[in-house]
Amino acid sequence: MNPQNVMPRDLQPLLDEWDVRVTGHREIDYGTQYYLERGPESARLNVYTTGKVAVQAPRSGLRDLLEGWKEVREGRRSSGEPARSTGSTPRLGIDEAGKGDYFGPLVVVGARVPDAETEQRLVEAGVRDSKLLKSDESTRRISSRLIELLGPENVAVVALSPPEYEARRSEAGNVNRLLAEVDAGIIGKLKGDVRVVVVDEFDRDTRARLQPFMPEGVRLEVRPRAEDDVAVAAASVVARARFLEELDGLSGFAGFELPKGATHVLDAGRRIFQERGKAGLDRVAKTSFRTTEQIVGGAF
Repeated sequence: MNPQNVMPRDLQPLLDEWDVRVTGHREIDYGTQYYLERGPESARLNVYTTGKVAVQAPRSGLRDLLEGWKEVREGRRSSGEPARSTGSTPRLGIDEAGKGDYFGPLVVVGARVPDAETEQRLVEAGVRDSKLLKSDESTRRISSRLIELLGPENVAVVALSPPEYEARRSEAGNVNRLLAEVDAGIIGKLKGDVRVVVVDEFDRDTRARLQPFMPEGVRLEVRPRAEDDVAVAAASVVARARFLEELDGLSGFAGFELPKGATHVLDAGRRIFQERGKAGLDRVAKTSFRTTEQIVGGAF
């Protein structure tokens, strides 16, 4: 069976947009299984001749993207669906951007929705998961509007440059422990009057890592694809916009536009390494990624 005959036509453009590589495939009963990778994340996608699909992957951003696409395909979710109002305010949502990107910072944002009126305004403004926005320009524009609606006192942004990211990741032990530390700091900063904190589940220990930092009487909600919550969606957009801003600055240092994602980055990384050495690469990239070995070879 030719796998090209069963790969959904609407999927390949999204894989390109998400910087997901198809690293292989094999025939299975009544379909094809595809091996997918995005940076350090991997997944298997079963595509059946009946049109059904199944995602096999541990908790990750890649899995969330594939599950979201699957929901859209099955008619359970609109590809441009705004986040929903919950009616439970004040609430705090936390999300990050840049975790899987080789170049650029890790950005974590907390967005506190202070009252039901603000929440309704956010919904009316069309706040949604940043991955559902059509362009970088729309992400920047909507981010500015969201900060205006929320008020800067209700937004906390932590942007770790690549050197800061590597130092803190090394100290924490891994990126998920680092995310928990940053999330805990944001909770401490924005916890005032909050009734519930909503966090996207970045690993299976997310709840255990964050529960000790929760104020008494505040509920912690941890779940995958939490961006359908208005507070998390707002945090997602602001985080992505700040990531793009920081990446633009690093592109200025590099002298050319640095690519997003973690797959089409080797040529850019090798150019920086040749022109500016390892120190230059350290300034713009998360060099703990295995990608660095492919870039520098045996130089170090």
